[in-house]
Amino acid sequence: MNYILVVLTLFAGGSVFGWFIELFFRRYLDPVERLKKKFSNPGFLVGPCLPIYGSGLILLFGLAHIRIPALESAHPVLNKLLVFFIMALTMTLIEFVTGMIFIVHMHLQLWDYTPYWGNIKGVICPLFSLIWYALAAFYYLVMHPRVEAILLWLSNNLAFSFFVGLFYGIFILDVVYSFNIVMRIKKLAEEYHVIVRYRAFKSKVQDLREDAKDRSLAFIFTRFTATSLRSMFADYRENFSVKKKVVEPIKEKITEIKNRKEVIKPEDEGIKIEDK
Repeated sequence: MNYILVVLTLFAGGSVFGWFIELFFRRYLDPVERLKKKFSNPGFLVGPCLPIYGSGLILLFGLAHIRIPALESAHPVLNKLLVFFIMALTMTLIEFVTGMIFIVHMHLQLWDYTPYWGNIKGVICPLFSLIWYALAAFYYLVMHPRVEAILLWLSNNLAFSFFVGLFYGIFILDVVYSFNIVMRIKKLAEEYHVIVRYRAFKSKVQDLREDAKDRSLAFIFTRFTATSLRSMFADYRENFSVKKKVVEPIKEKITEIKNRKEVIKPEDEGIKIEDK
């Protein structure tokens, strides 16, 4: 089977399957989210798709072929445990990099692990790394042979690759639409000097929709305008954002102090000044 088609199929299948895993996990098993007692879209896209799981499935598929000759023959169980650890570590790394990219560049926190012990910047934590380990073991022992069988079947029935193409057509439209919303949110986040907790933001949207008796669109954003988003930030941003430290340029700070007629010593101009 064509390598590119394998990657595209794994990404599509992992993204959709992972979305359903997150949907039900957060509704029934997550220690924090389950207290809300309602379903909510776990991704930043509008549709049932979580790209991080698609990327993860590609890596898990590749890592499942790892062989450690010294351990495989003498200690097969230890060999599997080590492979599971490598898979879990890789997924945790993907989670950290993805989360930090969105926080730093988009001012958006896609998920928030701050309530959990040992979290790092609210992006990764030991509990979810352990969950990744369990998922890696499940994939390796149960899913991997089936995934290989599906890919083999698809290679003999290429007509069904039409559905893979259909997925990417919808996926691209979803990405364009969702990033349009994200860029508007980013602009307001910069203006208000906050980082938006995306799940809390969507939860607030859902609450407002339910207040308006529009329960039929539980997983779909309304078509936000610049005015409606600004209104949400003005009225409700404390519900879905966290303040971030704003460091002003030193020259601007010095100018501000000079305007207050305070004396600045030359040696003090090299001091880093932060707005607490």
